[in-house]
Amino acid sequence: MERRTGFGDGKKPLGFELREIHNLIKMLIHKMHPPCARPGTPLTQLQGGILGYLYHHNAEEPVYQKNIEEVFRISRATATNTLQVMEKNGLIIRKSQDQDARLKRIFMTEEACREHMQMEKRMEALDTHMLAGMSSAEIEQFLTLLDRVRDNLERMNAEYDDRQRSDSLQKSDSQHK
Repeated sequence: MERRTGFGDGKKPLGFELREIHNLIKMLIHKMHPPCARPGTPLTQLQGGILGYLYHHNAEEPVYQKNIEEVFRISRATATNTLQVMEKNGLIIRKSQDQDARLKRIFMTEEACREHMQMEKRMEALDTHMLAGMSSAEIEQFLTLLDRVRDNLERMNAEYDDRQRSDSLQKSDSQHK
């Protein structure tokens, strides 16, 4: 089987191939999603992801801003701003916890829950189309390979983080000498 990715002979790096697929999925999601019920408040990709996370996790255990930061790998400032907009737009509510008023548990509103259920149906249809023509074994192998790619990238990311911390410490040590 000829490798489609890489350099030379017009082959694209794998990252570009994956980016094209990401862009196609994003374009289809926007085409499949009807205009928002709340005029002037379209969902961003991050907001949609947060709603999905809340939909699937809030009943099992409380969800707080820190969980959102970790799961979506975003900064505290990005999480704060995104959650404030979502609250203002009636997608979520945040309630202080009795044991620590600084902790605010995040809940989806009923309207956001209904909208998310519709979005999940559209996403299932998209999955069906993306995997059309593949056998169960091919789908399983594809998902296994995607997991491996993700694991490799996460390991690489951690190595870069470690290297940056090490470089930063070395720089700090040399400035104090």
